Amino acid sequence: MFRYNNYFLLCGTALAMTLSVFTETSVAAPITKGAVHKHASHPKAGATVQKPVLSPVQHNRKAMQSSQPETIMVRQTRNVFGQAARQKQGISVTHIDAADLARHQVTDVKGLMNLAPNLTVQPQGASSSVNFTLRGVGLNDFTSNNTPSVMTYVDGVALPIGYMAGAAMFDMAGVDVSNGPSGYTHGQTVTAGEINVQTADPTKALHYGASEDIATYNRSITNLYVSGPITSNVQYRIAGFTQQGGGFQKNINTGQTLGNANKGGLRAKVAWQPDDKTNIVFSGNWMQDNSQATGVYNIQDLSRNTPAYSNNRDTSWGFRPEFLKLSGNEGQTKPSYNNTFWGAGVNITRNLGFANLTTISAFQQMYVHNLMDLDGTRYAIYDVDVNTNANMFSQEVKLASRNPQSRLQWTVGMYYDRTQMRSSIFNDYSQSGSRPYVQRTSYNQDQQAFSQYGHLRFALTKRLHLQAGLTHESDDRTLYNMRTMRYNTPAYPTPFDNRYGRHGALTNQFSGMGGIEYQAFNNLMFYGSIRKGFKPGGFTANNTVVESQLNPTKPESLLAYEVGFKSDYLHHKLRINGDAFWYDYHNQQMIGLAVIPRYGVVGQYVNIPKSRIWGVEMEIDANPIPGLVLHQHIGYERGNYKDFNAIDSTAVALAYIKTGVLSAQYKNFNNVDMGIPKLTLEGSASYKVKLGEAWGLTPYVDYSYRGSQLNIPGNNLYRLPAYFLLDAGLTFAPKSGKWSVSAYANNLLNRHYDVTRDTGLNGIFGVPGTPRMVGGRLKVDF
Repeated sequence: MFRYNNYFLLCGTALAMTLSVFTETSVAAPITKGAVHKHASHPKAGATVQKPVLSPVQHNRKAMQSSQPETIMVRQTRNVFGQAARQKQGISVTHIDAADLARHQVTDVKGLMNLAPNLTVQPQGASSSVNFTLRGVGLNDFTSNNTPSVMTYVDGVALPIGYMAGAAMFDMAGVDVSNGPSGYTHGQTVTAGEINVQTADPTKALHYGASEDIATYNRSITNLYVSGPITSNVQYRIAGFTQQGGGFQKNINTGQTLGNANKGGLRAKVAWQPDDKTNIVFSGNWMQDNSQATGVYNIQDLSRNTPAYSNNRDTSWGFRPEFLKLSGNEGQTKPSYNNTFWGAGVNITRNLGFANLTTISAFQQMYVHNLMDLDGTRYAIYDVDVNTNANMFSQEVKLASRNPQSRLQWTVGMYYDRTQMRSSIFNDYSQSGSRPYVQRTSYNQDQQAFSQYGHLRFALTKRLHLQAGLTHESDDRTLYNMRTMRYNTPAYPTPFDNRYGRHGALTNQFSGMGGIEYQAFNNLMFYGSIRKGFKPGGFTANNTVVESQLNPTKPESLLAYEVGFKSDYLHHKLRINGDAFWYDYHNQQMIGLAVIPRYGVVGQYVNIPKSRIWGVEMEIDANPIPGLVLHQHIGYERGNYKDFNAIDSTAVALAYIKTGVLSAQYKNFNNVDMGIPKLTLEGSASYKVKLGEAWGLTPYVDYSYRGSQLNIPGNNLYRLPAYFLLDAGLTFAPKSGKWSVSAYANNLLNRHYDVTRDTGLNGIFGVPGTPRMVGGRLKVDF
C-alpha cells in the first residue's frame, strides 16, 4: 500500500510540474522575439507576472524542491513591425526606422522620397534647398522665403526654410511622415503634413559605434557616435558624420566630373535629471557643406539652340570671370555649395502629476552660398549665385495629460517662431540674347508667427473615441530693402537700379479638426476625420523689376476628409492598414508666370482659386515564417484644377512676334490634371538565415515605383517620366549584433531618371537621379 501511495504521489507531482511549466502569462510588448525564460526574482521589465494559486499537489512538489529557484515561463507577443501604439490611433503615419534609413544611405531628406507613399522631396533647381509635396500638396519655392506646405521638424523643432530642412541627417532614431493638415498638438499649422525627424538620445549605459560605407564613384559615408553616463543623473551623446565623393555627372564638352560631396557635421546632447520628475536635454549641432553643386542637363534651349542632351547624366557649365568676381566666387571653376549650419536648443520635460509640461527652445543659423549653372551649357545664359543669411528662434510650451487610462486625454500649447533673412541673387544672362546683362536682386525679410492649439480625445465608450482640435495662428512677415540692379553692359549702358518700399503680409486664421475612432475588435480599428489647415501667404522675391510683383499671395487652405482602418492578424504576423482621403483645396499657392511690359515673362507665385485631390493608401506588413519580413506600401492619388487661368508663355511669344508688344495671354486649365504622380509603390523583402547558433545572414530586396509627374501644366517637356528602382543587398552579422558587414547595389538596373525638371531663361533643364551604386558597409555597435 505504501508503494502505491508513493507511486500516485510521484505521478501527481510529475503532472503538477508539467502543468506548472505550461502556465503562461501573456505580456504586450511592441518589439519582442519569441518565448523567454526568466527567474521569478528577475522578471522582464514591464511584464506583470502573476503567481499561480498552488494546489495541494503543487505544494507537495514545492516542498520537495524548496532548494531550487522557482521558474516561470513568460510568453511575449511577437511583433516584428513595431509601432504597436500607433495601431490604436486614428492617424495616417509612415514610420521609417533607423535601420531602413541606414540601408538606403539616407543622408538628407531627399532620400525619404521613395520610402513613403505619395511623398515627393525634390531639390529646388540645382540648389541645396528642397521642396516637399505630400498627397499632391506642396509649394515649389524657388527663393525659400515662404512657409512650406510640409513642415520638417528635427527633435520637435520646426525648420521652415528649405535650406535648413535639406541639411544632413545623421545618428538617426527614426522618421515619421504624417499626412494631412496638422498643428493641433504641437508646432505650426500647415496644409499638407509633417516630416518628424528624431535623432538618437543619450543613453544611461555606455554605447559607442561607427560605420563606414564605401561605394562606386569614390563615395564614402562615415558615421561615429559615443553615448553614456557622466554621473548617475547626467548622460551625454556625441555623434558625427562625413560624406565624400559620389559625383557621377560628366561635362559633355570636357569630360570633367561633377557632384562630389564634401560635407560633415557634429551633434552633441546632454541629458540631466535634477530629480525624478524632470528631464532636461541640451543640444547643439553644426554642419559644413562644401560639396560640388548638382549639374543640370539641357532639355530645351531657345537662346542658342543647344541640342538636348540624350544622356541625363551629361552636363556642362561655364562662368564668366566678371560674374565670378562680382558674386564673390573668384577662383571657382565648377558649380559649388558653401553652406554652414549651426544651432542649439533646450528641451525640458516636467512631470506635474496630472500632466506633463514640455518646453522646447531652439536657435538655428545658416549661411548659404550656392553657385549654379542652370542652363547646363558652357554659355552664360542662366548662371545663378544665391547668398542667404538667415536665423530662426522658436519657443514652444505644451501641457499634456499623463494618464493614458483616463477617458479624457488633452493637450494645450503655444508656439512662437521668428525668422530673419537677408538674401541676394545674381543672374548672369549675358550670352542669352534676350537679356544680355547681369542682374542682382537683394532683399531682407522678417517673419514671426504665434500659434495656440488644443486637442481633446474622449472615450465615449471602451471602444468608441472622439477627437477634436483647434488651432489659431498669426503670421506676420515684412519684405524690405528690396533692390534690383542691372550692371552696365554694351547693350544696356544705363544702370537699372530699382528700390522698393516695405511690403507686409499678415495671416490671422483659425483651423480645426474632428475625428472618430472605433475599435471594432482588439485587432481592428476604424477611424475618420475632418481637418482644416492653412498656410500663410508670402512673397515672390526674385528677379523683381516692377513693384506689382511684390504683391503677396493669399493664404491657402485645405479641407481634408479621411477614413481608414488599422489591423493586425495571425498573432501580429500580418498587418494591413489603409486609408482614403478627399481634399478640397482653396487658393493653392503655385509658381506661375507674369508678363512684365518691356521686359518679358518672369516667375510669379499665384493663387489657384480651387482644386481637388483624392487618393487611397495601403500598408501591408507580413512575417509569415520566422526570419522572413515582407513590406509593401501603395499610394494612388489624383488631382484636378477647378478654377485656374494661367499665363500661356507660348501664346505670349506668338503674340509678341506678331505685334511686337508683350501682352498677357491666358489659358484655362479648368478640370486639367494637376500632374501629381498617380501611383507610388515601395516594398521590401528580407530573410534572416541562421548560420549555426552564433551567426546570421540576411539577404534583402527593396524596390520603388513613381508614376510620371508634371509640375507645370500644359507643357510635357516638364514631365518627369515614371521610373522603377531596385535595390539588393546582403548583411552578415553575429547574433549579438555588435557588428555587421553588408554588400549592396542600389538602382541595380541602372535606371536613368529625373528627380526634378524646371525652367531656366528661354529653356528647360532637368536634374538626374543617382545611377547604380555598388558598395559595402562595415558597422560596429557596442
